[in-house]
Amino acid sequence: MKTLGWVCVVALSLNLVACLDNQGGSEVPSSNNTNNNFDVETDPNNSGPSPTPSVTPTPAPSSLTYIVINKGEALTDSRSLNVDLGSEFYANFVKISESSDCSGGTWGPFQGNEGSQVVVSSKTNQSVPLSAQFKDVDGRVSDCVSSSIVIDEAGPQIIFAKYPSTTVEEGSDVEIVFTVTDDGAGVDSVTCEFAGVAKTCGAGSNTVKIPKMVAGTYTLAVSATDKLNHASGKSITFQVSSMYKQMVQNVGVTAANKVDILIVIDNSGSMEYEQKNMASRVKNLLSVIKGLDWQIAVTTTDPRDITLGDGRLVQLSGKKGQYILTSAMTDADAQATLGATLQRSETGSGSEQGIYVTYRAIERSLAASGGNVNFIRPDAQLAALVISDEDESANATKNDPQSLLNFISSTYKGQKAFSFHSIITRPGDTACKATNGYAYGYRYEQISKLTGGVIGDVCAADYAAQVQGIAEGVRKTLKTITLSCTPVVDSLRSVTVLKDGQAYTAKNSLQGLNLVFDDMLPVGQYQVYYSCVK
Repeated sequence: MKTLGWVCVVALSLNLVACLDNQGGSEVPSSNNTNNNFDVETDPNNSGPSPTPSVTPTPAPSSLTYIVINKGEALTDSRSLNVDLGSEFYANFVKISESSDCSGGTWGPFQGNEGSQVVVSSKTNQSVPLSAQFKDVDGRVSDCVSSSIVIDEAGPQIIFAKYPSTTVEEGSDVEIVFTVTDDGAGVDSVTCEFAGVAKTCGAGSNTVKIPKMVAGTYTLAVSATDKLNHASGKSITFQVSSMYKQMVQNVGVTAANKVDILIVIDNSGSMEYEQKNMASRVKNLLSVIKGLDWQIAVTTTDPRDITLGDGRLVQLSGKKGQYILTSAMTDADAQATLGATLQRSETGSGSEQGIYVTYRAIERSLAASGGNVNFIRPDAQLAALVISDEDESANATKNDPQSLLNFISSTYKGQKAFSFHSIITRPGDTACKATNGYAYGYRYEQISKLTGGVIGDVCAADYAAQVQGIAEGVRKTLKTITLSCTPVVDSLRSVTVLKDGQAYTAKNSLQGLNLVFDDMLPVGQYQVYYSCVK
């Protein structure tokens, strides 16, 4: 037996995992249902890039010098080959090479034309050529003769050409393309299995289409056999989830026409200009909200734990021991009291923190005692108005716009509509910043946009127009459902509202977190379904 050498062949398995991705309001758990409906299209004429080796079966010897492999077969599933040799003259030596041109090999004794020699090929799963030359004792060498045979010891080759390699969004269609080829015996059968369902696929190019994927982990497994019954298999595993979370928010609407308004006034030294005539600047606030059941309280931007800081309500001017204005007061009394209370004479901290003190004012209103008690009523909507020439001056959790919104949502279980309005140095207003606007109010602008609030100009000589807009915004809060996160609306996602279990289609618009309706919401139980980015 002649041994030509051994080659280790490693078949690489293609295993791909594509990790994908799907706060009142609660997140709806992703569906555990899986898709098992898929279609397969097979194109046998498109078998991929691998060429099929050219194989010519060895004919019966027509001359006295020959090499014949396995009696002339074109295909075998073994590297152990039976080789018949013949020489036209009396030869004493033979050289068998694993090539088609007699290059390589070593001379050895030749026993004549009787019987077969066993040659073990170093190659597999390809067309293997063998060639032979003969030599007599006088050194005469015959012509080179050759033959070839395909050795096929492996199952068909499965190659995934297209598959989910990045995030697959829930609800999307998935397309997977793979080819099945066998360069030796040829493909006999192909089976595709997905989500427990098996279907017949074929040799060549296969396109698997899976529509409307739901969240889950999926595997497409392909198995194939060739005509020598060699089997092979490969699979693709991928995950379908969403970069979005599905939310549902339950809101109860009562007949109460209540709104609580917190005014946060900057009492730092830089506000000297704006503090002048503050009473007249906000005089039309009360006239616009007339007819509502309102409460108004004032706090300062001073975050220090002092009498006029840390979210404590300011005692009403001329009203000892009173901290909350109500709609039960006469118009004249309420207007005079509000104006005088907003006109601050002290010089507060230069570290203005309007968002922080709003957070703290709400926390204090939940306490059992103190001036803030009973300010935020459980069945009233909530609005805040900050008047400041600077931005939030710290970066802790309670200074963050989203943290404040999350706090309100979780504290009141999504039942309280909230809007935040700002009279500030508006970002980009260079004229204001160059005069009396000390710094741009970036974070106040952010939270106002998140809640559909009005953004006014702190440098304006008269706040009348913008205060009227804010007052109208406060009224609009009574027609609003504040969502727990900013909804995503696109071709796959929308905001759906049910009232008492039935679709509610009243005209509305999204303004940041706020779903604002054109008309007052009728009494009832509402459910809002929407999607947010995780």
